Amino acid sequence: MFNLGGKISFIGTGLMIAAMVVILLKSNSAVAAMSSTNYTVVKDSLNFGGDFSTSTNYQVSDTIGDVATGEGISSENYLLDSGFQPFGSEGYISFSVKEGTASPGSTGAGVALGTLTSGSVTGSDGSSINSIFLTAEANGTGGLVITTVNDSAGLASVSTPSDVIPSATATLSAGTEGFGLCVFAVTQDALSPTSFAKSSPYDGSCDKSSNHAVGITDTTARIILSSAGELKGGTSEVLVKAAVSDTTIAHSDYRSRVTFIATATY
Repeated sequence: MFNLGGKISFIGTGLMIAAMVVILLKSNSAVAAMSSTNYTVVKDSLNFGGDFSTSTNYQVSDTIGDVATGEGISSENYLLDSGFQPFGSEGYISFSVKEGTASPGSTGAGVALGTLTSGSVTGSDGSSINSIFLTAEANGTGGLVITTVNDSAGLASVSTPSDVIPSATATLSAGTEGFGLCVFAVTQDALSPTSFAKSSPYDGSCDKSSNHAVGITDTTARIILSSAGELKGGTSEVLVKAAVSDTTIAHSDYRSRVTFIATATY
């Protein structure tokens, strides 16, 4: 877990961001690769033979008489699919969280909203206020979900935690307190078996100028993005938005720690 962001002046807001990866495995085992000074054997097998079978479009690494292969080895928490070929198809997940005004952003940039005024809604604008860029990929047939959770009920003052700019699912407007996230853009590789999709309440109408529909970000973990199955090259841009009223108590240390968690199921 890592913290990003900073403190700014007057009614200031800094967003600290963390990322976590969770893998729900039904078939996986750790195998140490054998190596020497010049070579590493990533996979080995005790069998009667094997070769590469090829066609115009495919190449298959096959074995004949592979020893100790099969399924059905299980415990309360794990299912083992053993042998040489299953090892080659072990679970894979990749997930990153970066911030910037343009993709791909950079690690550690944070999101500083600056001085908030009651005359406008402030948020990720593509020029001076960063967006959050999420990238994800996993070969879990059970799908991938990305959840988000905040350490407070909105933007909370560090010095006076009871002073909070609350978060709620709403369309933010100038002069009314509010804070939230929205998914501005989402895509996946053209060869991805399934789509990378934004989830309610983060899928409302939002952009970097005049549309300010946001989803709540508080201490309850909620799904912000997901795929129904294996995902290749998933990318997303998440906007951060906030608004204050004339009665919002001024502090120089309004902050939130927002955590994104990627979970793949195999």
